[in-house]
Amino acid sequence: MRVVVTGASGDFGTVLLRRLVTEQWVRSIVAVARSPLRVSDERIETVALDLASDPVEPALAGADVVIHCAFVVEEPRDKAAARRVNVDGSARLLRAADAAGVSVCVMTSSVNAYGPRGGPDVVDESAPIGAGPEHYYLHHKALMEEDIRRWRRSSDGRMAVPVLRPTYIVGPDIDNSGLRQMRARVVAYPTPSRSYYQFLHQDDLAEAYMRVIRDRVDGEFNVGAEDAVSVADLCRWNRSLCLPLPLRLAGRLADVGYRLRLLSYSSHWVTPGEPVTTSRRLREATGWSPGRSSADAARSMLAPR
Repeated sequence: MRVVVTGASGDFGTVLLRRLVTEQWVRSIVAVARSPLRVSDERIETVALDLASDPVEPALAGADVVIHCAFVVEEPRDKAAARRVNVDGSARLLRAADAAGVSVCVMTSSVNAYGPRGGPDVVDESAPIGAGPEHYYLHHKALMEEDIRRWRRSSDGRMAVPVLRPTYIVGPDIDNSGLRQMRARVVAYPTPSRSYYQFLHQDDLAEAYMRVIRDRVDGEFNVGAEDAVSVADLCRWNRSLCLPLPLRLAGRLADVGYRLRLLSYSSHWVTPGEPVTTSRRLREATGWSPGRSSADAARSMLAPR
C-alpha cells in the first residue's frame, strides 16, 4: 500500500513513521512535511506543501491510505492562521483524498474536541463535542469533526474515515510545553486533585492507527487507557511542589505571561484537565487495547531523561 502521512516531521507524525516502516504491507510512504524528518527509510518520499493553500492532489496520487496529523498545536500568536491549517486544511485534504480514490483516510482529532470539561465523569463518543474560540485548539478540533460529519452525510461511503481522539500522548518522541510544565519542580494548576489526564504511550497510539487502517473502520473513536491520573498524582510521583489556583486566576496569569512572552501558552490552554473518556468503542471495533495504563505511561513521562 501507498501511505500518505501529513505532519510527518511533527511528534505524532514521527511516531507513525517509526511504526509504518516496520510494516510489511507498506509499499511506499509520502511524508508531507515542512521540516526535516526524524525517521529515514528508502520507502519514504518527502513532499513539502502548505495544506491551507498549496494543491494537495499531487501528493495523494496513487495513495491507498492517508493519515492526517498536520496541525498547529503549540499556541501561535495568529489564531486565524492556525485555523486555516487546522480546520480549512483538514477540509481540503479530506475532499482531495476522496477525489483521489483513497480507501482509508484517518483524521487525527483529540479528546479536547469534547471541550474544556474536566472531572472524573467518564464520557463516550455519544457526548457532544464543542468548545468556543476562547480555546482555539479545542475549538478547531470540534470544527474539523463537524466538517467531517457534514462530508460523511453527503458521501457515498466508499472511503472509510476513522476519526481518532487520542488522550494525552507521551513517549520518547513527544515533547511540548504542557509536558514540560507537568515535569516542572513547581506546578501551578487549577484544582490539581480534580484535574485529570489519561496518558497514552506513543506505541499504543501507533497500534490504534494500524488497527483502524487494517480493519477499515469508519466513525469516531476515543483512544486512551481506561484509568485517569490527577495533576496532584503527578506532583506526588515527581516530588514536585503543587500550587492550587482558581481556574479564572490561572487563566489571567497565563494571559499576562503570554503577552509578556514569559509563557508559551495563554488562557486558551488553561482548563480543568481533560475529559476522561472510555475507548470501549475502539476496543469492540478492532480489538485494540493499550499495553500501558495511564499511570504507567505517566510515570515513564516523569522519569529522568
